[in-house]
Amino acid sequence: MSSSPPRLYWLGNAAKMTIIDEILRRFPGPQPVVIFDYGCGAGGDWPDILSAHPHFRLIGYEPHGPSAAEARRRLQGARAEVWMDDAVAILSFSADVIVSFSVFEHVIDRNGFLRHARRLMAPDGIFFLNYDDGHFRYRVDLGYPAGWLERIRSALRTIVSGPLAALGFPSRYQRRVLARDVDRLILQNGFKIERIDYSNIDDFKNLAKTIPEEKRQDFSRLWIETEHKLNEYFRVRLPSERFGDDTNLWQAMSSRTLVLRSAQLAPSATPETLGA
Repeated sequence: MSSSPPRLYWLGNAAKMTIIDEILRRFPGPQPVVIFDYGCGAGGDWPDILSAHPHFRLIGYEPHGPSAAEARRRLQGARAEVWMDDAVAILSFSADVIVSFSVFEHVIDRNGFLRHARRLMAPDGIFFLNYDDGHFRYRVDLGYPAGWLERIRSALRTIVSGPLAALGFPSRYQRRVLARDVDRLILQNGFKIERIDYSNIDDFKNLAKTIPEEKRQDFSRLWIETEHKLNEYFRVRLPSERFGDDTNLWQAMSSRTLVLRSAQLAPSATPETLGA
């Protein structure tokens, strides 16, 4: 008799589902694992994950005060701690796993962000660096006027976020991540790229919102398995960039995850050898 597949977390976002699913498979326990969530927001699904997997210890960092306070409240009693403000500069630990979900596009000092991640990662650790491009795609459906306002707001947030950050209001900062730039920064900061994944097919993400609760796990498993096949067999490089990336999947999948290791480990993939 075949066993049922493991539970998926963060339903509704294939990138997060895939990353957590991989972590659970790589680190089934019982050996303790330190996970650093770099930009943990309000804590997401970590309360449920930590409850089900007691060998995990979570260290979260969230510079936005209200979100950090909510994460602390929700994780109270779990094997977790949440830091905020400038604490990342003084933290000292060796994380077996680092995750960063849809944060990098909101980071002003991206080189510093990666430098701290490299410092806090264990020598044989793994870093799932995920970023999203949805804020910067202003497609307007002429037949759905109700959706126009949010697109306009998103465009305006991008336009004003740089000047606001310069004036001392960085919490709403957002700027598109160009693949060539982040790949270069990664290598400069002592990482090697083990794998690059594209996630979150737009139509699947919208369809997920309509799936009944009792079918969401099955639908989500189908979703991430479909994206796995697309990444494995159908990814090609295009002659020119669009949305800051020259990979065909990026046109329909606005989330990109780089799976990183220390450059001091055995050589692995480089940007030039991935997606060819």
